[in-house]
Amino acid sequence: MRSIFRDFTYDYFSILSYPKEKWGDFWAAYREKHPRVLEEYMFKNNLDDRTLSGEIEKLERREIDRLSHYWESHGPIEKGRVLKNLGKISSQLHLEREDFVIHILGALGKQEHLIVPTSKGNVVMIDLLHCWSEGNIKDFSAVAMRALEDFIEYSEMNVRISMSLEEKVQRFDRLLKYIEMSTKGCGFDEKMTIISKLLDKYVDYYNWTGFYLSDGDNSLILGPYVGEPTEHVRIDFGSGICGQAAETKSVFLIPDVSQETNYLSCSARTKSEIVLPLIVDERVIGELDIDSHFQNSFDDLDREFLEKTCRLLIES
Repeated sequence: MRSIFRDFTYDYFSILSYPKEKWGDFWAAYREKHPRVLEEYMFKNNLDDRTLSGEIEKLERREIDRLSHYWESHGPIEKGRVLKNLGKISSQLHLEREDFVIHILGALGKQEHLIVPTSKGNVVMIDLLHCWSEGNIKDFSAVAMRALEDFIEYSEMNVRISMSLEEKVQRFDRLLKYIEMSTKGCGFDEKMTIISKLLDKYVDYYNWTGFYLSDGDNSLILGPYVGEPTEHVRIDFGSGICGQAAETKSVFLIPDVSQETNYLSCSARTKSEIVLPLIVDERVIGELDIDSHFQNSFDDLDREFLEKTCRLLIES
């Protein structure tokens, strides 16, 4: 049980040994210790190195110091409660699979927990600063249970590139129903936000997921997205993969972006891409754009699933 539940907040609280003007240096060293988790944390919150500095500047030494003192005295009790509750739901978690670990870390206070897929399994990361800021740290066990319940749901819908076609079809069907349920009764803008987050969360190889909207003057304007910030906040029809999809009203499935001559690079990490135009009354009103950090990520199953997802957005 102890092997799946780790407290790394001592790494985070070392920030207090740095002067405030050096907190950027602290974060760089902190990221080296927890690279995969903190990288994903940044992506999920639309942060890059430039915008990160502004978020670090918002952190308050007094609050982190208070959190450190609180956790030093109450942390062992709270962690004991979590371990006890883990035993109660062990059958649901399938602990014998050893496919996840829980890591308590401090971060920027932007979200309570995060599920991070890695080559060795999944990390369920809990941001202690968020718990402190939101006032629910005194019921940390409930926070941990929410994170684990989310992981159980995630495990049933998560789509991985290595899955068999049959399993992928089943997971996409399950995820589509969940998206339909989650967006029911929502307006168009809210639906885009929800869809971006759900696609990013549940499909491992969707590494940048977002929408562009037509301005009515043959340009696309960046809408809701999840991932690394992009400089391409406005794209002309015909420019790049996104602009070509809008101009031709066609789905573009690109297995290797390095082979494309008319490609607007958003990130050196991007290796493949799929773009689906949103068409209403034969007019392009926007598009769904998804990048992957792996070549040959998208196939006809992805295309079919995403076309159905787009229809949920524009037809209801």
